[in-house]
Amino acid sequence: MSAEACDRAAQIKIYRPRFWSLDSGVDYSAPVIHLNDIVPAVGQKTFAFFDRDDRLEAGATILLIWCPPVSDLNGWSEQPSEIAQSHFLKAHVVGAAHASPHSTPDSDRKYELEILSCERLLPALQASRGGSTSWNLQGIGSAQGSFLAWDELHWCGRAVVEGFTYLTANTSNEAHLELILEESGDELIGLFSVHIDPGGTFHEMGRKRLTGEERRVIQQALKLAHPLHDSQAAYLVQ
Repeated sequence: MSAEACDRAAQIKIYRPRFWSLDSGVDYSAPVIHLNDIVPAVGQKTFAFFDRDDRLEAGATILLIWCPPVSDLNGWSEQPSEIAQSHFLKAHVVGAAHASPHSTPDSDRKYELEILSCERLLPALQASRGGSTSWNLQGIGSAQGSFLAWDELHWCGRAVVEGFTYLTANTSNEAHLELILEESGDELIGLFSVHIDPGGTFHEMGRKRLTGEERRVIQQALKLAHPLHDSQAAYLVQ
């Protein structure tokens, strides 16, 4: 993805589906799975399940994060090595799939997607630029004033994947946080940020040098974070 395309991506809502359809004919119980057999291919139509609050419009073009099976189900914190096999997609929303007879208003929503482009997530993040599209770490307001969510950690973990640092945390205010960043000397460069709380889910991408309070809270989180390791043995091959 070109730097210009990454800049445009930073201005468009990015989705990470609740989970992707497994109706591809691949045996996901096999001890070894070929990555190329399961990554959505350009021109292919596939299905993904989204949070009930994500109401996608037929005909829209959206950006998505695709994760391999273990992290798709359990999150990157359970299989951090799969960040390296995760992909950044652009897709055309074909439309919503027919609801199951057992669906409820709270059910995840299933959509059919046509894949327009697909590339590895980490190279896409590394190619992104900042500038006017830079994002900010989310703040929380309280009776005592506002503060950054990263300053109220209940638990925090970290892993290094292909030279990038993955940081994840839960807060006492029911927020789930994730950050992919580069550590370069004394500099911290944020590349991808996730903030999930009862008010919604927010994904942000683009190179951002952390300064001031943002740099302070992330440095503190890095010191407090527990090391993360894969919960399952390697099963993906190229």
